[in-house]
Amino acid sequence: MKLTDILKDSGIELGKVYTDKDKPPFQVNEYGYKTSELVGTKKKPFGSIYNMKEEMKEGKFDPKNPNVNVHGLGTWHLKDLEKTIARQLQECASKAKIGNPEWVAAQLYMKHSPVESKIKAANDVYKQMETPQYKRAVTMYKRKK
Repeated sequence: MKLTDILKDSGIELGKVYTDKDKPPFQVNEYGYKTSELVGTKKKPFGSIYNMKEEMKEGKFDPKNPNVNVHGLGTWHLKDLEKTIARQLQECASKAKIGNPEWVAAQLYMKHSPVESKIKAANDVYKQMETPQYKRAVTMYKRKK
């Protein structure tokens, strides 16, 4: 018996998003989009690759670890930004274990949370790195090098 047969027997259609309370959501496609395209977020990007063309001219550009501009917070290398996000989330988890949920809620859920902005900026940069324009620029940079 296949999964599709089980779904058909229970009355669930493939590709349909269910909002009925007794049936869980079946398909959510939000994770394939840029953060600015997600429901309930600002329409502008949270981060972008910083000074790519200038670094390429100087020969200092690293395609796998570009500089990331988190709008309103600063710039990091992508790997350093990932480490910073991981450290801040671990800190929130340890504070939650200790019994300080107010601090954790303030860090994660306040209106202009730096942790949330960093996560969304990293997501925006990952999506930017998947674009054909970025891939072409990297290919041209490697050829000139």
